[in-house]
Amino acid sequence: MNSFRIVILMFIVSGSSTFAALKSTKVPRYDAAVAKSVAWLTGNPDKIGEREKTLAAYALLKAGIDPGNPLLREGIAIAKDRADNGGYAKAGYDHIYLAGVDSMLLADSDADLHFASLQLIADYVQAVQRADGSWSDGPAKPGDVSMSQYGVLALWSAQRAGCKVSPDSLDRAASFFLRGRNPDGGWGYRPGTTEGPGRGASTHNMTLAGAGSVAVVRTLVHGPKGYKAQDAKEETKKFGVLEKVTPEAAGVSKSGSVFPGYNAKNSAGTLDDAVGRGLAWNQSRFSPVSQAEHKIYFYYALERASALADLPEGWYTTYGDGLLTLQGQDGSFATFSGPVVGTSFAILYFMRSTQQILDKVYSGGVMSGGRDPESLFGDKKKPKREMTSLDVLLGQLEKADLDALDDISAEEVVEAVQFGSREELVGQVDLLKKLIKHKDADNRRAAYFALGRTGDFSLIPEILKGLRDPNVDVNVEALQALRYIARKPLGFGISLNPLEGAETADDQRKVEVANAWRTKAFESWMTWYRQVRPYEQRGGLDELEAMTRKR
Repeated sequence: MNSFRIVILMFIVSGSSTFAALKSTKVPRYDAAVAKSVAWLTGNPDKIGEREKTLAAYALLKAGIDPGNPLLREGIAIAKDRADNGGYAKAGYDHIYLAGVDSMLLADSDADLHFASLQLIADYVQAVQRADGSWSDGPAKPGDVSMSQYGVLALWSAQRAGCKVSPDSLDRAASFFLRGRNPDGGWGYRPGTTEGPGRGASTHNMTLAGAGSVAVVRTLVHGPKGYKAQDAKEETKKFGVLEKVTPEAAGVSKSGSVFPGYNAKNSAGTLDDAVGRGLAWNQSRFSPVSQAEHKIYFYYALERASALADLPEGWYTTYGDGLLTLQGQDGSFATFSGPVVGTSFAILYFMRSTQQILDKVYSGGVMSGGRDPESLFGDKKKPKREMTSLDVLLGQLEKADLDALDDISAEEVVEAVQFGSREELVGQVDLLKKLIKHKDADNRRAAYFALGRTGDFSLIPEILKGLRDPNVDVNVEALQALRYIARKPLGFGISLNPLEGAETADDQRKVEVANAWRTKAFESWMTWYRQVRPYEQRGGLDELEAMTRKR
């Protein structure tokens, strides 16, 4: 009998087992993988070095292990001792990595109890931040994207605990990441040098580290992407992925920013664009089974960036199934830094560590797509109609009963579309076109997403119309669809934020800025399409040309 079957039998025989209380990922195969990994970590304490214990403890905490677990308790004690006794100044290269992990562990285990230790960590991290906003392993070394990521994570954790954290420190960190990008939208290890994997070129690990870090700063300084404060009037959930819940987070302003009076140097639109380009870089080099040197690092960085960017849910299982292929028979995940680090990162991916934080802190306004704590780790109060494929949606469209779509989750549709059969979608285009005429903007968004993922060049005239939709979220979805079909991830430099620079302006100004964006986006893509369209598609421009003349 193999070790995994023994672990499962232990669950069945011992209802009081430490592992019986693990949180569920709501994906059975991932639950099994996490249980196996937790068993490996807790069963091999002799293989876990002191510097790895806080990371292992953090993974166990996120998995929902019993708070009395010896490894978890030891990890917390090590983190607190290191913070209280100046351990980071003595840690050498790992000083910011340790500060970041320790801060996350202490903040998410008991922020009130560890407040003083967390403030010491925040003070240290801010004190050693370089003038350019980065962190590194010494004053003579250029900024390090990976280490700077953990500097940002340390400050985020301390801020969640109510510690004094300077918004300028975060803003400067964002400036470092923005300046350090490569022209392709990705990041290398030490910007401006040829050090590390990729020798200066963009890599999956550094690109996701950079995108995730910029997204953290966006979340703290401007509020999470998609955040709207709860209004007195409750909104009815529609077919789209967005729903509102009641705020619980202390210190979160109506905008979602935790620094509402701060005049940020980097706008939300600029930060969103950097995150979007980074994620586009990764997706254009799609590889669900990591090919990186530090293989499992990729997944934890991806989880953070994807959660903060509020991506449609399909990414989680697509990459999660790739991660599963890297698990060993004993339950561990090997990576460049050893199995303890790899296994811990894998658990943090499967447990959606960042999403747990967002659901706790911003549950009052994040348009969470049903990813509140209950939908992540418990039974949903109101089950949605299940969809096993696109057939249910298309069947309703065929009847032209668009209002009947309101109780189907767009989250499920998007997952089916993004990772389903291209041939199946191409055969249903006529039905999907009906959905872009629906009165609900979230339904139109889903339609443009689906049309874009067909990869069908002939649909570009149809998708171009979405750039003139009255809803800015629909505009962005249409732009993304065009980028996907055209294989142009930068999209002629058109920002993914139609309201860039006018996020806090009055309604009239927002309309003016959005309309200017629509005109620029439409004309840029129309100019390109006129040049590259096949001869037989020339006749399809009549309606689009008329739209241009109406402006």
